[in-house]
Amino acid sequence: MNIGPPNLLDAFKLFGTRLFTVAKDHPNAEVPACPGWNMSDLVSHVGSVYGAVEQVISLDSTDRPSVPFPTPPDQEVLNWARNNFQNLTHIFSDIAPVHPIWTWGREQNVGWFVRRMAHETLVHMWDAETSAQEHISVDGDIAMDGINEFIDGPLQFSLRPDIELFYPNGSVHLHRTDGDGEWLLQPTTHGLSVRYAHEKGDIAVRGSAMNLLLYLWGRHPQEIETFGDEDLVAEWAQQAP
Repeated sequence: MNIGPPNLLDAFKLFGTRLFTVAKDHPNAEVPACPGWNMSDLVSHVGSVYGAVEQVISLDSTDRPSVPFPTPPDQEVLNWARNNFQNLTHIFSDIAPVHPIWTWGREQNVGWFVRRMAHETLVHMWDAETSAQEHISVDGDIAMDGINEFIDGPLQFSLRPDIELFYPNGSVHLHRTDGDGEWLLQPTTHGLSVRYAHEKGDIAVRGSAMNLLLYLWGRHPQEIETFGDEDLVAEWAQQAP
């Protein structure tokens, strides 16, 4: 089940607002989920991503652009990143999700970016919250759409066209415990086979939709159950770009 663009836009607004609130309250915090980063590094990253997406959409073309990621300023990084977030929010509100635009995914429209940015922001909001040791509740169906978005997008498509994707030598069965949702990810000679069914994999990972999402993004949540070869479990947690 995929979540529609209006709900994803609301989620993007919620997660971004929360991220910047936490960043403002904890400006000097280290970010344990992103080793080597502090809060300023995290804010710089999301600000650059938002700025790059804004520039791509402003070109209004389905051709691959050569737009670089914008460089964060030396001062007032939080305000710069927050302004980029607000600008992108307005763009997503004003342009129809079906409007054609270049993306690095399967779908070539603005709605693809709304979905990608909603879940990019969700994961980095969680990163920021980890520094504050206080997490808001995330709707399980939004988190489940994040799993599907990860499988549909970053797991199978890269922003860099020269990257060749490789997968672990073994399948993984993901089982959501806070609602409906099961996946079997199985590498093949042609890429990745994805089946949404209760099927046995070489390993299994069980948890809430949010914790499965965090697992796939390499955040190592404690509230999951794993079954099978722990090395293979770790390999699947290292597939995120």
